[in-house]
Amino acid sequence: MEPRERIRKVLKREGKVDRIPWSLFFGATPSFTPPFFEKFVAQTGIRDVAEHFDFEVRIAHSEKSDPLYHTTSAHYGLRMLPNGIGREFFTIELPEEVVFSPWGVGVLPWPDDPSCERIFSPLSGECTQREIENYPVPGIDEQSIGIVSKRAWEIRKRGYLSAAYCGSIYEWCHWLRGMEDFMIDLVARPELAGALIEKVASFTFSFARKHAECGVDLLCFYDDYGMQDRLQIPPALWRKFFKPWWQRIIASLRRDFPECIFFLHSCGRIEEILPDLIEVGFDVLHPLQPECHDVSGIIKKFGSQISFWGTVSSQHTLPFGRRSDIEAEVKNREQIFKDTPALVISPSNTIGAEVPVDSVIWFIEACQKHSVVS
Repeated sequence: MEPRERIRKVLKREGKVDRIPWSLFFGATPSFTPPFFEKFVAQTGIRDVAEHFDFEVRIAHSEKSDPLYHTTSAHYGLRMLPNGIGREFFTIELPEEVVFSPWGVGVLPWPDDPSCERIFSPLSGECTQREIENYPVPGIDEQSIGIVSKRAWEIRKRGYLSAAYCGSIYEWCHWLRGMEDFMIDLVARPELAGALIEKVASFTFSFARKHAECGVDLLCFYDDYGMQDRLQIPPALWRKFFKPWWQRIIASLRRDFPECIFFLHSCGRIEEILPDLIEVGFDVLHPLQPECHDVSGIIKKFGSQISFWGTVSSQHTLPFGRRSDIEAEVKNREQIFKDTPALVISPSNTIGAEVPVDSVIWFIEACQKHSVVS
């Protein structure tokens, strides 16, 4: 079976496949953090895990070379252009090492792991609705459109599924406004929250549409709504502010690009809004963290309506588990798949320096051993 056919069947729940797909990516981003990537390459000599292990999904990116590890500065799709906001916009003194995202958010990479960072929010503190409405959005690099279109075509020609990062709503909002201020806005200043959400969601809509026009198959959105044991905001607030935008975005794109598949990464315990995510049209949810969810129960309950990607613990099993623990978890996911074939087995989040390389090798070997569907 061609990889593209296999993964589409799983992500769209369209019937039997020859083997269970597994990956070290989640959607359009690699799982390896930079420090882990260095350890992995030093021990194995393998740099491009997608090519080496023949993953079904490949990234239609706009970088000069394939992104091989996870950073917040790489373009896992079209290149966003800076909105012109920089150091002079801030009323506080920023560290010299701060760089600025295309949204004008100040980013200070963590010294020993550039995949983590401290955020400086340009719209935090006293802010009016007019200031939010007048705040500039990023541009989209026209040159990158041709690059992503070509990569998506080449990926399809080789028999794989193309994926790209298509934006956020909730995450971009609280990066711009600051988590505390944005949380207060949602409850006490809904006009401010609504103005910011409209600005961000409208850009995400346009950004995702450009990717669909480029021929990208898997449109990947990243919006962390959960904490370890609950949502970050009450379900009612999520349904009031965010659900209508996701409904609008996905319905419009699905109407014009019916072959596209819609992927959401959202960490933590988000079970309360899982029916809503299905209702608005998401096809795939990552990561379904086993620390936060009953993986088997949720897939059994919802696996006919949405597919899942992840489920192998990056928090406990990979950093602390023995070989037998890792194999047992993968084998369990194999059995879940056989009952409900709607799962891509992968780590539940990024893989940091604390994870032994041997643990990832054991994960790979277990996936290879247990992926054949009899």
